[in-house]
Amino acid sequence: MRIWNVKNILEWAIDYFNRKDIPQPRLSAELLLSSVLDLDRINLYLNYNRILNKQELATYKKYILKRLEHTPIQYILNEAYFRKIKLYVDKEVLIPRPETELIVEKAFQILKGGLSKDKINILEIGTGSGAITISLAYEISNELKLPDELWEIAATENNPGALAIAENNALNILGSEKFNNIKFIECDIVPQEGSGFFKQYSNKINLVISNPPYISEKDYENLSREVKEYEPKNALLGGKTGLEVYEKILYKIKPYLCPGFCHILFEIDSAQSAPLEKLSEDIISPAEIKIDKDYNHRERIMTIKV
Repeated sequence: MRIWNVKNILEWAIDYFNRKDIPQPRLSAELLLSSVLDLDRINLYLNYNRILNKQELATYKKYILKRLEHTPIQYILNEAYFRKIKLYVDKEVLIPRPETELIVEKAFQILKGGLSKDKINILEIGTGSGAITISLAYEISNELKLPDELWEIAATENNPGALAIAENNALNILGSEKFNNIKFIECDIVPQEGSGFFKQYSNKINLVISNPPYISEKDYENLSREVKEYEPKNALLGGKTGLEVYEKILYKIKPYLCPGFCHILFEIDSAQSAPLEKLSEDIISPAEIKIDKDYNHRERIMTIKV
């Protein structure tokens, strides 16, 4: 009878995933077992002889069966790591990508550079799991150490299921005190003109951040099975060209931008940088537009200075 210790079951799972053509078989096997045993991946190899009990074996088998269906690991475990925080995620929200961390880094650089001497008003459009908003709030508090009365984030989302996840993540990660610095709002991009939100923030937003749906109809058809079958379509598909949501955002945020003290940060696909730059120039006549590349040297973050 085979002894199911960490070493043996990892070897079996990696081989099994390989034979079933599961992407990143070793990583999948390790992450799932790490969760079952509540060990980080390094400690798996320091506990090679640990024998799994019946409950641990049953849980690992359940996870393996889900992975065989190409369910993303983040949805199997209901967790995703993003910069310095761990988020709850499920099929209501997009899984945060490492590339998206760059938009938070860029925002943080702008804030450290001194965006305004007065209260800083930040707007995130399409918050999803809350990854960007919560990361910013966490780092504004813990690294910038900005007093609570000098910053506020408004995070909008048109999917009520996603909004509930973002609110719960914020409360669990930030606690009730910092949670009060964030306003979660259910709406399409921003509330209508004439609303209380409009009256409060008209010409007062200093930083707009968005990772909107930007995949074109053609590119959406070519997405991997893991993405196409499990992640929310409305968080990925941006329209026929992929630029449609950007255009809506630019028109709708125009009345909110603080003249001379505002930056807009977009996550983009490199193929969209030139047409999106042209759209931005036509709609809001910015003072400056810069584009930063991601870890793969692809154009990824557009910074629009108003």
